[in-house]
Parts: sequence; C-alpha cells; structure tokens
Amino acid sequence: MRYFFEDFALDTDRRELRRGPDIVPTTPQVLDLLEYLIRSRDRVVSKDDLVRVIWNGRIVSDAALTTRLNAVRRAIGDSGEQQRLIKTFPRRGFRFVGAVHDEDRRPETAVDLIALAEPSRLGCATGEAAVLIPALSEENAGKQRSDSWLGHFRGRLKLVGGALTSVAAVGAIAGGLIGYWNVWKIVRTDAARETQKIESQSAVRREIAPRLSLVVLPFVNHSNDSEQDEFADAITTELTIDLARTPAIFVVGRETAFAYKDKPIDLARLKADLGIRWAVHGVVSRNGDQVRINVSLTDLDTVRDVWSDRFYGDHANLAVLRNNIAARLLCVAHLRLRQYEEAIEQCSRSLNTTGADVEAYIGLISAYEPARQKGTAGEGNDPAPQRTS
Repeated sequence: MRYFFEDFALDTDRRELRRGPDIVPTTPQVLDLLEYLIRSRDRVVSKDDLVRVIWNGRIVSDAALTTRLNAVRRAIGDSGEQQRLIKTFPRRGFRFVGAVHDEDRRPETAVDLIALAEPSRLGCATGEAAVLIPALSEENAGKQRSDSWLGHFRGRLKLVGGALTSVAAVGAIAGGLIGYWNVWKIVRTDAARETQKIESQSAVRREIAPRLSLVVLPFVNHSNDSEQDEFADAITTELTIDLARTPAIFVVGRETAFAYKDKPIDLARLKADLGIRWAVHGVVSRNGDQVRINVSLTDLDTVRDVWSDRFYGDHANLAVLRNNIAARLLCVAHLRLRQYEEAIEQCSRSLNTTGADVEAYIGLISAYEPARQKGTAGEGNDPAPQRTS
C-alpha cells in the first residue's frame, strides 16, 4: 500500500518514506508510527493505542513516546508548533490531519484480470467466425447450385478471407498481451534492483553506525567477609544479563568476563582482545541487609572513566537496584555515542523522572564531554555524581 500526502509517499510494502524522488532516512519504529497514524486518520489515537500497537504493550515513558512522535514530525517536515499534518489533542491523543490519497498497487492482479478477460473476447471472435463459416458455406452452396463454378470460387475466397481476418485479430490480441507482459517484467525487474540497492545501502549505514559494545568485569568484594565473594559474582552476572536484554547492544559473555577475575587487567589491550568500546567495573560492599555498589564506565578508546556513581539499597530490592544501574549505564553510553533518542528513554528510567530534569541531566553530560576532550576538565569522572537510593 502506498499513501500520498503533500509531496511525500509512504510505501508500506518497501518500508520506505520518499519526498519526491528522494528517500527520507527513518527508523523502522518511526515508519510504524507514521503508518499507524495515517491508517487511523479518521479518529484521535490515544497514547495507550500507540503503546499497544507500536511497542506491543511494553512499558514506555512519556519522554520516549514524545521523542518518537517528534521524529515522525521531523521526517515529514512538521513540528509540534505547526502541527500541519499531525495534530495533538490535549489529554486525548493525536490524529493525522493531512490530506491523504492511498493506492493499493497490485499489478499481478491486473495482469490476471486482463488475461481472463481476453480469452472471452477471443471466444467471441471465434464464435463469430464459427457462425460466419456455416453462413458462407450455405451461401456458397446455393451459388454453386444456381451459378457457375466462378461463384463457387468467389465464395471460397470470402471464406478464406474471413478466416485470415480472425487469425489476424487473434494475433493482434496475443501480441498485445505479450508486449504488456514483457513491459511489466522489465518494470518489476528494475523495481527489484532498486530495492536491493536501497537495502544494501541501508546495510552499509547500519555497519558504519557506532554500536554500543561492552564487558562487565567481575566486581570486587570490599567487605571484610570473604564469603561475600559469591555475592559480588552474583551482582556481576545479573548486571550482565540485565544489559544483554537490550537488543541494540553487544555484551561480552559471563564466561569470558570472569576469565579476568583476580588478575591484573590492561585496559589498553582489552579493546583489542574483545573488540569492544566500553568496560564496566566496580566494587561491592555489604553490611547486613545494606548494600553499596560503586560502578564506573571506562571508554577503552581513551582508557578513561567517563562516568561513575554510588548506588545504595537493601538486599531485598537488589533487582530494582540492578535495573537502575543498567539504565544509567546505557543512558551515559548512548549519550557518548550521540544516540540521543535511545538515551532519553534510559535516562528517564534511571532517574525516575521526565521532562526538564532529564533534559538538564543530558545537557550536563553532553556539555561536559567536549570540555573533557579539550582537557579543560580534570581527569576522571563526570561532575557531581548523584547518589541513588
């Protein structure tokens, strides 16, 4: 199905958005959201509808939803101020208000219909010839009885001429069908080649794009009790699992990571050995039910800690504590890679807030990175680590 609005064309079969002859770069989720808004343009779509259809009912923050909607608006040249194509209805939802013309392209069906229609026409022509032959035969027979052999010969000529006319008509129809089919095969082949070219270009772009890849090194036990070594190993394992649940990142497996336990680690070689960009490491201490986890994120390109923080919690709420640590790690790493859309969702989840607070945190880290690269900020971690309870 293709949807046309203004100078845009959304092709749901090819999964692409075009503005005139040019392809507009978009993510699959942006295409899904735009398609759903266009298909549901006769009504207001609520936030719950979008979460149910686009995110399959998963828990999504308002910041993530707003980010995707703004990405759709940018792709089609709209904005939250103009709302020329996508209008926001406060406390109700959103609706696509632009004029849309849709087209269901099914050329194979058209060819089949023509193929089915033409034989009936051929049948009619054949029937006319069949009617003509007996008529001519009777006429010639009468002339043969009443006239001389010349009349009989003229009748035969008419019969042959009628048959040749029918054959010519059949040939013309068949030639037209063959020509149409050859043209359609050429068009379809060119379209397939163009699709393969676009897909190969997209694959190249995906390979060039920086990928978030990391290893969770075994956390160190700083408790006086040596029995807490297993507790520190469990924190390392569970944090590895929590981070690996995110499809967009690559996490080195637990077995490989634990090969570095209780050994001196050369962070400069870790990148070459494992083919990753980041290393997560930290310290675990436990006093009864009280747990403290110090976490650091090291950029292996520069062998510097780009972020560190302390997390406190109860032993009974370890799952919540680990989820918070994983979200904060992904928040910072995505920001370092300039992947702001991915960072907003993780930052909102880790800070348990949205709006201005998240934007302030993102602005703090984004502004601090250029300063660190120029050497105006000191070595080490981000400023003012936040204590999370």
